[in-house]
Amino acid sequence: MAAKPGPMATNPVPAPMRRVRVWFGEIPIADYSADLAKAVEYADAMKRRFAGLRVTNEPLSEATEFRPLPSERSWDVIPPH
Repeated sequence: MAAKPGPMATNPVPAPMRRVRVWFGEIPIADYSADLAKAVEYADAMKRRFAGLRVTNEPLSEATEFRPLPSERSWDVIPPH
């Protein structure tokens, strides 16, 4: 009698990673990577904090070094006006 196959193990598909950078002219002063949702949140926070600087949110290429977001979440605190 043949054994029944067990439930198939599925590996979760990794979320596409994004690279968020804050630019001072041609020089990146912040460079972090995260999944799409966190990258959008981080980019929005950096746009508020650095209103005069360019903030980019691009797909992370496989050749790019992965730099995770800071462990502390201070970037979601809006600075006082």
